[in-house]
Amino acid sequence: MIEVINMLIKQVTAWGEEHGLINTYPNSVPFDDFKNLDPSKKEEMKKMKKEDSKMVKARYINHEEGSKGRLQKPYCRYAGDPILQYNLIHDHEYELPYGFVREVNESRVAVREGLQSVDGKDVNNGSPVARDSTKRHHELVSTSF
Repeated sequence: MIEVINMLIKQVTAWGEEHGLINTYPNSVPFDDFKNLDPSKKEEMKKMKKEDSKMVKARYINHEEGSKGRLQKPYCRYAGDPILQYNLIHDHEYELPYGFVREVNESRVAVREGLQSVDGKDVNNGSPVARDSTKRHHELVSTSF
């Protein structure tokens, strides 16, 4: 079922849960055209902004919760961009900004394997040990990049 409100197409499940892009909020910070950056980095940032705003199709995968998995996340990468609120459901395909896809795919959760504390006192000051690792909780898999 698809509902159109203010030129925004909202996806709704059969049980009434909105998913995909569920809201857009204005950003009160104006775009400054990267005026404070070094000129050599300015062009690179403009290219990156253009690339990050490109819309791509991706399927959302939740590695922890499987079919019950959800990701509710706001996205605003650059000054002046609107704040986009997403609600993603496991194993559904969405059209998303490439910057959002990269942000989700770069996020990882620490898996602590080593001894962290004894009787409430830190053993290693919270720093990772050799057996610690990271894993993905959320992933967006390309369906057409």
